[in-house]
Amino acid sequence: MSPLEAISRWLESQDLDTQLDFAAYAAPSIFEGSDVLTLGGPEHLDALLRWLTEPELDPRAAAGRALTFRIVFEYFAQSRIRGDGWKRTEELERKTLEQAKCDGKLAAARKAQRKLQLLPARKENWYRVVKSWNGLAATYLTREALANNTSPRRSLRGISSSDCPPTVPAVADSQAT
Repeated sequence: MSPLEAISRWLESQDLDTQLDFAAYAAPSIFEGSDVLTLGGPEHLDALLRWLTEPELDPRAAAGRALTFRIVFEYFAQSRIRGDGWKRTEELERKTLEQAKCDGKLAAARKAQRKLQLLPARKENWYRVVKSWNGLAATYLTREALANNTSPRRSLRGISSSDCPPTVPAVADSQAT
């Protein structure tokens, strides 16, 4: 299985909230200057999955996409594990809740309130997501795995000769228990 196939399968195996959460974050980085940015929610996820599964992609482009996904995902996941990403999420949900209450939009207020209530469970879920990601990265996103799917091999010379271990901190394992 190629690194992009492994990433795509891994992403699709995550729960929908996790997929949408990451896709909303990743779209501006991956699709900068694209019409995809005018879309929202599920459309970002659809675009990301299409980007990962584009047929007959040049091997070097595929390796580049795998590395791009890895960098963007690991940066996002680090903010989730450290907690600073959750602070912004909580602030946005509280702002949405207050605005919905002011506007008399009861359904939107209930939805925001529910998201705030689910925040601890979402945090716990991200510890499991990161553990799963670290396993995928250690198997399918090493220098060797990327080089084996790239022709010619010299195209990945810029990567260190050692494996590229996952950069999401292992602190997730200790906090998940």
